[in-house]
Amino acid sequence: MPHLQGLWSEVSSKRNDVAFLAVNQGDSKDVISQWWNEAGFTLRAVRQDGFTITKAFGVSSFPTNYVIGPDGKVIYRGISFDEEAIQQAIRSALASTTK
Repeated sequence: MPHLQGLWSEVSSKRNDVAFLAVNQGDSKDVISQWWNEAGFTLRAVRQDGFTITKAFGVSSFPTNYVIGPDGKVIYRGISFDEEAIQQAIRSALASTTK
């Protein structure tokens, strides 16, 4: 999560039209809030009830990262944290918004 936070900090300092969401499964809202605050994370955390989001996106391993373009299509899906691949997908998504 610290790597994703670092990437979020970098992107959000340059753009205000990009969102990062960390979807949690299984922890209570209080546990998530406490951990988030203690770690100093600023990217948005959301808690799913049950497995709705996990099932919708076909998540079978954690962490699974997605980059969704401005058109709502998934342009990157990766298990684990591949910062270069995620950055490339973000650049690609952002480039499509400036054309």
